[in-house]
Amino acid sequence: MVIASQSRCRSSLKPCMRSCRIHSIETLESVDMDTVGRLTGMRDWRGADLNRANSMRARIGAATSAAGYIPIETPVLEQVELFVRKSGGEISSSLYSFTDADGVKIALRPEFTSSVIRHYVENCEPDAGPMRFSYGGPVFRHDYGEGGAYRQFTQAGAELVGDSSPAADAEILNLASECLRSAGLGDSVFTIGHLGLMHRVLESFRLSEPVKLFVIANLGRIAHGDGEISDLLARAQTSGLINDGGELTFPGVDSDEQVQEMLLTLFGDSLAAPLGRRTPEQIVARLVRKARDATDPESFNAAVSLASELGRLNGDPADVLDAAAEVLSKSQVQPDVLEEMRATITHLSDMGFPMSQTTLDLSFARGIAYYTGMVFEAHVTRGEDRVAVGGGGRYDDLVQALGGGNVPALGFAFTIEQILAANESLAAARGVQADGSSNDV
Repeated sequence: MVIASQSRCRSSLKPCMRSCRIHSIETLESVDMDTVGRLTGMRDWRGADLNRANSMRARIGAATSAAGYIPIETPVLEQVELFVRKSGGEISSSLYSFTDADGVKIALRPEFTSSVIRHYVENCEPDAGPMRFSYGGPVFRHDYGEGGAYRQFTQAGAELVGDSSPAADAEILNLASECLRSAGLGDSVFTIGHLGLMHRVLESFRLSEPVKLFVIANLGRIAHGDGEISDLLARAQTSGLINDGGELTFPGVDSDEQVQEMLLTLFGDSLAAPLGRRTPEQIVARLVRKARDATDPESFNAAVSLASELGRLNGDPADVLDAAAEVLSKSQVQPDVLEEMRATITHLSDMGFPMSQTTLDLSFARGIAYYTGMVFEAHVTRGEDRVAVGGGGRYDDLVQALGGGNVPALGFAFTIEQILAANESLAAARGVQADGSSNDV
């Protein structure tokens, strides 16, 4: 009976719609089958909702195309390593992954940037000059479904590869603003930070890489009074990042080479199993480097004190940069990063970027293992809440991490579902249509 109704649907869909539904229900009831529902965090799109989502993608795509960005479509499936090589634990726990029939570890893409950079490494010559890409499509994150959010959602964005200048930072920020204007959210507010500044500050105190990341990850808490430097020091000591001597020593051993030989003998066959791309010797060498990199409490306290003083600065970009220059003048840190930031702000002003809707927050950090310089988020106000609709920044290490040359890059991505929700909640107050159109766009 089901087969017969399916054949009738193929030949004449509308006349038999009711008949198909009745036959299908009767068949399911006769065998007492449970309904197979949607997965958690997934949704169906149809009708007006689907049209609005497609329209929003098209609006953002038109804005990026007008700026000279080349549309690119990358595979939904990529190798797991593409996404974890740089981001590591920040994204690996959220991957939808499996091993295919060839034994290759595969993942549904959780974002576009790594795929775009993979395409660049495989197809583009660094000497060809800056490359501009734009994209849009579904991405998947297993932990994104908490709080009613979607585990499959739609991103639209752009990447600029091969330009390290402050003008490139301004270009990406301004393009992000233009995309939001096209989407009906011209009054979005921007929060800008700069991980490069904090890295420069912490490097001046010779902090190890793990300690730097630890401090930056906790800087917002300390800068805004949610914790004490002494508490941060205690946590760092407990985790083994800091020791009282400033350096771990090995009694009776004079060189790192001797330490490596000693550890290889000590570990024995435990390092003989497959270890990915690294040999046992490489792993032991890394352990020794990490041991030698242990930071002393005095340097840690001084670094965190200066970083937190900078982190408390937020507000008008020009005022924040002036205040930051005064703070750095009392230290040994060179102010060149501040000058680059000032140049970016000047470019933005010349472009007509909405500076009155922009805050420079030196404690703002996102993707600390990923971004290397300017970072930003765009927010809209929904009632008493500020909701992030997207963001981005500079990730100068990613091209090299994925097998390419030492090529700088930066970009941004927006979540279409968040933009649609923001438009719906703001429509009455702003006179915006449900599809995001506006008289001021």
